[in-house]
Amino acid sequence: MYRSAKFYVVILMLCLGLNLFVIPQDIAQAKSKNIKFVIVGGTEGGQEVSAEAMALNMLVGALDYRLRTYHVLKGKYKLKWVDTLFSSADECLTGVASGAAEMTFSGPHYMEALEPAFKLVESPGVFDSWDHFTKTMNTPVWKAVHEKLAKEKGITVLKWIANIGDFYLYTSQGPVTQLADLKGQKIRYPGGEGFSKALKGMGTTPISLPYTEVVTSLQTNMIDGLLTDMFAAFYFYDLPRYTQYCVKVAWAIQPISFVVSTKWWESLPANERQAMQDVFDRIDVSMFFQNAAEAIAGGWAANPKTELIKLSDTETAKWKKAMKAGAADVIAGADPKLVEAIEASR
Repeated sequence: MYRSAKFYVVILMLCLGLNLFVIPQDIAQAKSKNIKFVIVGGTEGGQEVSAEAMALNMLVGALDYRLRTYHVLKGKYKLKWVDTLFSSADECLTGVASGAAEMTFSGPHYMEALEPAFKLVESPGVFDSWDHFTKTMNTPVWKAVHEKLAKEKGITVLKWIANIGDFYLYTSQGPVTQLADLKGQKIRYPGGEGFSKALKGMGTTPISLPYTEVVTSLQTNMIDGLLTDMFAAFYFYDLPRYTQYCVKVAWAIQPISFVVSTKWWESLPANERQAMQDVFDRIDVSMFFQNAAEAIAGGWAANPKTELIKLSDTETAKWKKAMKAGAADVIAGADPKLVEAIEASR
């Protein structure tokens, strides 16, 4: 009896050593935890039809690789791309804030519902460029805004990823070399009282339309032009077919951020948190988008059917003043220290 039992023990040890017993995959991976990255209107590995998708593919792909291969994280987490949990970008952000998901990306126009200070970011005439924005975000008063967002609203910004495009004015009526050339033009804007007021102050008729109606409205002359970025102009709307002129004066920037649930993020062991943070610290995609936007602008200038208009310094200052007047209410309602930090960072 003893010898028989010993025999089976030896056989069992051999089988384990030779990996003859196959452990079901679901059991082997039972300890790994899902990290839900939530998004709307796109699927993992989908076609890159927007600047947002380009940035996310770079960063999410790098994070996924680190989770699967780095010794501190390997086997502990799985990154899940989820596009069915929420129906809007606002819901994705509030879902992460509540802890229903771990990660998403967002922009200031969504974040301002949680923190009014972000209304300043995309208001016309407030920020000159991506560099101006990043310098401002690194000031003590704006860092305090981020800390407040994390502590009180449950959202931690891991990184401001990039500016997915300055807003420029595109029009079929021109050429536009001064403010007077805009008088009476019907211009579609992306929403927001600041844009509407700025366009009115510049003599145009502002028209708010869903992005899905832009091309049809250009074709039927319901609008003469619109405010949008280089990426949307070229890849999404195909504006060289409809608007000959692009006035290269930035109205506003469009920074996007990678955000996580504060409660989830702070629950991670410090070494795991740092291992994930390393991905965002080491990868900078902002120059890719700046260079890509300049390349598209160069193509617009080189195309014999389109014209890239660069205003004089004097005229640019007039436009900037008019734009900023549109954002006067937003600026007046903001903490003066935040506005001072913006001006000091120019």
